Amino acid sequence: MIKLDTTLHYAALSYLVQHEGEHFNHDRILLIDRCVSHLTETQCVSQREAEVATLQAYGERESRRCKAYVDMSLTTSHSIFIRDPATGRLRVFTVAELIDLVKTPALSSLPVPSSRHMLANGITELPLTA
Repeated sequence: MIKLDTTLHYAALSYLVQHEGEHFNHDRILLIDRCVSHLTETQCVSQREAEVATLQAYGERESRRCKAYVDMSLTTSHSIFIRDPATGRLRVFTVAELIDLVKTPALSSLPVPSSRHMLANGITELPLTA
């Protein structure tokens, strides 16, 4: 996991809070892309750092009403343990199960940030075009 400084995290969170109402139908792709651009311009960070900070802040913001959390003391690269204090349950999901879940019709139809492919591929900057 990439650990970013708190200033960058709070800059991303602040941008998302201030601008989420501007996006009709909760266009999360546009909101995330604009936040990434904002951070690269105002915080002087690479696109990769801006994307990570934005996606972490977005996840935090979207999950604010949910009391369940990932138990990092048990979670590994292949098993994610989630604690739900409301029910007292501990759930575990494998990465394979989560990937299968994302392929279901309900989730596969959700818009995802298409430019985030760079994070998955470990590319740190957009290629220069002529």
